[in-house]
Amino acid sequence: MLCPEENELLTRIGPGMAMGEMMRRYWLPALLSEEIPVPDCAPVRVRLLGEDLVAFRDSNGNIGLLGEHCAHRGTSLFFGRNEECGLRCVYHGWKYDVVGNVIETPAEPADSDFRRKLRHTAYPCQEVAGVIFAYMGPREKMPLIPSYEWFDLDANQVFPVKSLLECNYLQGVEGDFDSSHTSFLHNNNIPDSAHLKRDGAPMLDAEVTHYGMRAISIRKIGTDQIYVRTSPFIMPSFSMGADRRHDDMALHPEHA
Repeated sequence: MLCPEENELLTRIGPGMAMGEMMRRYWLPALLSEEIPVPDCAPVRVRLLGEDLVAFRDSNGNIGLLGEHCAHRGTSLFFGRNEECGLRCVYHGWKYDVVGNVIETPAEPADSDFRRKLRHTAYPCQEVAGVIFAYMGPREKMPLIPSYEWFDLDANQVFPVKSLLECNYLQGVEGDFDSSHTSFLHNNNIPDSAHLKRDGAPMLDAEVTHYGMRAISIRKIGTDQIYVRTSPFIMPSFSMGADRRHDDMALHPEHA
């Protein structure tokens, strides 16, 4: 159990918060490619790490992730016109490119260079396997995007989905690695897994790795076997559920 102070430290992920600053050092999934499928399509709202953003795909197919509110009068760029390699605010016509440059300020005098002094909030994006990842940290600290195995699969072998979980990220991670609840909450989904039903109190352990850790649960099966389930946790908040079709879950002799 966390005390209130620890809970605040770990779950506050907005700008300037300790955990928020840590998470901003990683590439994070922001939205699906299918949400902005073609150049110059309508922008979409994205809320990420407590920030209100707008994503769009420009005329060349490049992806922009901008602060939602126009730097001029605060109008939402969600209502902006995505046209000719930029997102144009509908209020006074200010236009932004994917890296946050203000490229047009039509309400200003023709000889004004005011726009060159401005820079709108914009985060780098990379699109891989149907998912658009964003980096929200210091540019000089930007890492390479991780090379997950599924990044190299053919498009017909990948099916990315997005779900809304009405909880904070830490509660989601806790659920992912709470192996004991599978014996009860998911009991009907695993009718062939009688060993999960018999031992509802697995022994839990963890192994630190270079990418985060591996969560391990061990169940007793009869008198001479144990059932081992491993689930990787990848920094800063990613998890991989175990699957009986792979080596993550296996039966082992008690003495192994």
